[in-house]
Amino acid sequence: MKRVGILGGTFDPIHLGHLILAKEAKEKCKLDEIWFMPAKTPPHKLNKVVSDFSVRKDMIELAIKDHKGFYCSDFENTLEGNSYTFNTLEKLEGRFAGDDFYFIMGADSFYEIETWKNPEIILKIANLIVASRDYSNESLTLKSHFEYLKSKYEIKGINFIDTMDVDISSTMIREMSKAGEDIEKYVPKSVCRYIKENKIYV
Repeated sequence: MKRVGILGGTFDPIHLGHLILAKEAKEKCKLDEIWFMPAKTPPHKLNKVVSDFSVRKDMIELAIKDHKGFYCSDFENTLEGNSYTFNTLEKLEGRFAGDDFYFIMGADSFYEIETWKNPEIILKIANLIVASRDYSNESLTLKSHFEYLKSKYEIKGINFIDTMDVDISSTMIREMSKAGEDIEKYVPKSVCRYIKENKIYV
């Protein structure tokens, strides 16, 4: 049985913060692999312009090519409808029954998980890895929220990890790129070159 971390998102574009989070989750939770899983149709961005799936997938593959155990999955692109986490995890569980899945999220998402579609399914079928940038000060609040969720739902497992505070967002990178500013310190060089050569955000 493989221990597989799932890092989902729009990845428009993938940046160094994503890679740091994946690396820390893999090491601290002793995962065998990390699957970067770009959303085909992010439900929270239906009214926003999102780069083509193939473009976002290309950037992920460039970013992770030198990282052992990191893979880019087009699994969500094979599913119908919006990219809901519960649906993805259900389908993964059915197709890869021999693997143990760990869904990686930030503390903000953990606090808001009840606003997600069918949170009871997410909590039941996947272990969560909750990453906090300020774990020493937030640990009591996180654990309190875990106890609250445990009183309402069946929970497979939760791991809390302290992660590096990286002040990067994909939105910031897109805006900088549109303005012609240098983004090389926020994304891998190969991704920076791809964005410039293909005029992704111009």
